[in-house]
Amino acid sequence: MNIGAHIPSKNAIEEIKSRKGDTFQIFISSPQMWKSPKPREDVDVLQDYDGPIYVHAPYLINVATPNNKVRHPSRKLLKDTCKVAASFGAKGVIVHGGSVGEGGDISVGYDNWRKALEHVEDTGMRVLVENTAGGKNSVARYMDSIERLWDVIGHLNVGLCLDTCHTWAGGIPTIDAVKGFKKLVKKIDLIHFNDSKDGFESSRDRHENLGKGKIPKEELEYVIKNAKTDIIVETPNGPDAQKKDIAWIRRRLKK
Repeated sequence: MNIGAHIPSKNAIEEIKSRKGDTFQIFISSPQMWKSPKPREDVDVLQDYDGPIYVHAPYLINVATPNNKVRHPSRKLLKDTCKVAASFGAKGVIVHGGSVGEGGDISVGYDNWRKALEHVEDTGMRVLVENTAGGKNSVARYMDSIERLWDVIGHLNVGLCLDTCHTWAGGIPTIDAVKGFKKLVKKIDLIHFNDSKDGFESSRDRHENLGKGKIPKEELEYVIKNAKTDIIVETPNGPDAQKKDIAWIRRRLKK
């Protein structure tokens, strides 16, 4: 198990060392733009890093949507992201589950996910579907929908990323989420380990530093002890706060 943080893309190795982490996650293009990532100038440095590196795809990507004007550029951007991530040996590219929109047929979203994964298959990059906090027609918010999604895409090069803030805000009790995800995929690929500023099933994706939010500490500790996979904190308030969050996790692993 490696523990780290989502950090700035520039000088990533120095950034994660300052937080005392042994894995990290970065954006390789703007998370709020459709612009594809450029080849990394620091590709050799990233290739030589001795821990796993994860890439978070841009937030705009929605491969589930029936809207061609969003789905088609989403597929292209996902593939371009996977290509660059593969160039430095990233372990996975994390993508939010997306939505079919109000009134949409959610089964169409599952099949659109299948098509997107087949589209990026030749990059060799493993795509990790991240559960989401809001949206009633989101394909990866509720456990039953995630299970149905996996019936369609589980045979492909795809894994699951469990975000603790998202499960809490999305209405899946934290312990149930870990058990359900492990039953579905045997091994969860990655944990986004975040506390939440808001109450259970709030549908609000607002991360908080560990132990300072609304998720009961015993539920967070259950994740640490039972998920048995890499952990990335995406918590606020800068490097020092993330360093404390990483230390918070390590202390509880020793209990």
